[in-house]
Amino acid sequence: MPIRRKKSETVNFKESFLQEGMGTKSRPVKAEKPIKTAKKFLSFWVGKSKNKNMSKTSRPISIYKKIAASFIVLTLLLVFVVVYFSVVSVKIIIIPNKERTATSFITTVQDESVQRGVQSMGMSGIVEKISLNVSDKFKATGKDVTGTEVSGTVTIHNTSKRDQPLIKTTRLLSPDNKLYRLKKTVRVSAGTKLENVEVYADDPSREMEIGATKFTIPGLSPSAQKLIYAESQEKFVYQETGDTLLSAQDIEQAKAKLKLQLEEKIQKITEGDKYKKYDNIVFGVKNEEIKYTFEAKVGDEIEEFNMVATVERTAVVGFSTENVAELALLKVSEALPDDKELESFNEDNFVYSIDRHDLENKTADVKIEVVAQMILKSDTDIIKTDRLVGLTREQLDDYLSSLREIAGYEVKFTPRWINKVPALADHVKVEIAK
Repeated sequence: MPIRRKKSETVNFKESFLQEGMGTKSRPVKAEKPIKTAKKFLSFWVGKSKNKNMSKTSRPISIYKKIAASFIVLTLLLVFVVVYFSVVSVKIIIIPNKERTATSFITTVQDESVQRGVQSMGMSGIVEKISLNVSDKFKATGKDVTGTEVSGTVTIHNTSKRDQPLIKTTRLLSPDNKLYRLKKTVRVSAGTKLENVEVYADDPSREMEIGATKFTIPGLSPSAQKLIYAESQEKFVYQETGDTLLSAQDIEQAKAKLKLQLEEKIQKITEGDKYKKYDNIVFGVKNEEIKYTFEAKVGDEIEEFNMVATVERTAVVGFSTENVAELALLKVSEALPDDKELESFNEDNFVYSIDRHDLENKTADVKIEVVAQMILKSDTDIIKTDRLVGLTREQLDDYLSSLREIAGYEVKFTPRWINKVPALADHVKVEIAK
């Protein structure tokens, strides 16, 4: 007959089996708890198995992510470098130095009263002959030197309470130990001063021509020297003594003065009505056109002499500046260097002189000297940009300052925070300011 077990015994048997399989001590539990424990056990091993499979598949995904990230970073760096080199630049604005340039040319002036063909290098005006003379009297200053002297005057002060006599040849000593003497005996009352006392140098040389200073009187006692002293207000004079002679220098000075008088006389003539229509009147008496007459000769013992200066044929030329300005502009432009252009010139600063004249035909060649200002042309390649590549701001300043054609400059970096010239020459721009 089959044995029947109780339902509770069956449940207890399953529970003990599960407990033994899990290595746990058997203890009585409720019927539902063994089932939950079995589910946890199965889910633990199933989950562990899944995690192993997932870790194996996640490894290649992580490597791909790193490669992609590296690629993105490198791409961004490349883009940054490209943008940097395309944006970074430097602009140098040059303020050119104004340089002086001068040229001269000769043009012919024809008197308007003369009919003649048109000349390419000529203009109409007035060409007139002038004849005149002047005379004057001059002093001879040469010397037959028999001696020299240095003399002057001083003021003697007496601040003591008694009168002080000072005999002739009393010594006066300057601060630099130069010795002078009184020409006459004097007496200086107590508490007064004596002015215009004549003195002379013991050693009459040009070195004794001293200026205003204070003198001590060595012949007095040290205490008296503090109370009685001399002062000069004007420079002492060196002069040579002897007979007066006519020197070559006297003659040359007289000629120069008479030539100036001739030109002053011509200047008054050109103030007449017939010259007023011309804004430029040119004349100049040349030395070879003047004849000087005087009776004395060098070495004569005379005090003064007379001299006459005569001009028989000299020219006065008149013309209008507007007829010269266009020609002057052309001549100056022709003389400019290839890399320069005319900045300015002033017609009022032209210098005119008569080169030669033909008074019979009433023509004169006038020399015109023109001074102008020139600057660099705007398209001049004054700076080689490849020489600036890689320079620091300090090095760039040193280089630009060394160029004599540059009066000033301005440097503009892009972006502003850089302070070094880009490595690419085509990113360096140079402009010449006007």
